[in-house]
Amino acid sequence: MQGALNLFQATMLRWRTRHPYNATHVARVPHELDAAHLRSTLASALEETGLTGYSLDAARGRFRWRGGPAHVELDIGAPAPDVREALRAAIERSLARTFPPDGAYVPFAFEAIPDAGGFWLLVVYDHVVAGGDSAAALLGAIAARYAGGRALPRLERHPARFRRLFARHPIQTVRAAAGLPRFALRARRARRPPGLEVRDASNAFLMASLDAGVVERIAQAAKRWGVSRNDLLMGALIRAVAGLKPPAAARARRYEVAVASVVNIRSDCAGPAGRTFGQFLSSFRASHPDPAGASLEEVVRTVHAENRDLRSRRRYLRSLIALALSGLAWRSVSDERRDSLFAKHYPVWAGLTTLAVPGLWGAISPDAGAMPPDYRRGVSTGPLAPIVVAATFTGTSLELGVSFRPAAVPAADVRAVVDRYVASLEELP
Repeated sequence: MQGALNLFQATMLRWRTRHPYNATHVARVPHELDAAHLRSTLASALEETGLTGYSLDAARGRFRWRGGPAHVELDIGAPAPDVREALRAAIERSLARTFPPDGAYVPFAFEAIPDAGGFWLLVVYDHVVAGGDSAAALLGAIAARYAGGRALPRLERHPARFRRLFARHPIQTVRAAAGLPRFALRARRARRPPGLEVRDASNAFLMASLDAGVVERIAQAAKRWGVSRNDLLMGALIRAVAGLKPPAAARARRYEVAVASVVNIRSDCAGPAGRTFGQFLSSFRASHPDPAGASLEEVVRTVHAENRDLRSRRRYLRSLIALALSGLAWRSVSDERRDSLFAKHYPVWAGLTTLAVPGLWGAISPDAGAMPPDYRRGVSTGPLAPIVVAATFTGTSLELGVSFRPAAVPAADVRAVVDRYVASLEELP
């Protein structure tokens, strides 16, 4: 089965010519670790779903899943006295993993970390091949197979070309294109992120966890303010990263602080994650002129005002059109300017990717059972933002995986951002 990369995948392909661009998911499997059985399970799961024989034609932006025997890359870690630190270090290592730039290769790698009465299973994948929803569904299916579940269904493995999406929504597409000048002018009001001049894109990784009580308060506050959970998380992130630099000077041309959020558009262009494997993403950007001087509710309402018609009017098409134009700009700028191209013209201080795992865990296999309460996730920062927060709702907690470029933002500053972020959510009434 072969297909062509969609706009977001093509953009990621450009990003990973600069440095690794991966995503990592980790879930706890409540069964004793048997390395041979795990390796056999991984092979069976990948072969049955059709996720083998991958090859990429980067120059033409095309890929192919040929099928056939699985080649499983699996590391077995040693038992660790501090499992949490072992997980953090494993995710950090995985974000630095280099997948081949072209040709036939295996776009997945696995690691098992023993734990009392079970083990943690980590999958790192080339982010070009899949979004977080597909990865979570695949990890749930693998856990089901390991526990003796039935054979898995073969998945559809081609991403939808977004040109069909534009063709189905011509009016929204015209509106999106017409809004690009305003979109560009708004970006010129945003302060550029710290570390723009730094070329070292190595990632470090931190984790934080919020319990069920905080998750419930997030849901209640979102309902009370008439916003989504993602709006609230995005507004809190704007306030948290605003402390990375002093406030803008009076009458400064750039005075807003902006962050970006991933938008999953699978429902508009593909089947559900239990049937179609791939990546179906767009993004949107929100900013506030004075996040440090405004309340969380004020910032969140500003985010919501920009986001409320994102799906109903398909404003995410604007970001996709901008990505298409960025591909043309990428070809025209010098190699050394490519590192800062996105950060200069789409300035955001952090990125947010939100995922609710419970609805995805059993999407491929009905034998997956209850969603495990322990789930972690990390995503490479890319050339766009120096910090990326992977916010994962597990059903019992909110797990935060924070990747960052220490050459651009010192670890102590990122820890302060995470502390401010967590505190703002824990203090919700």
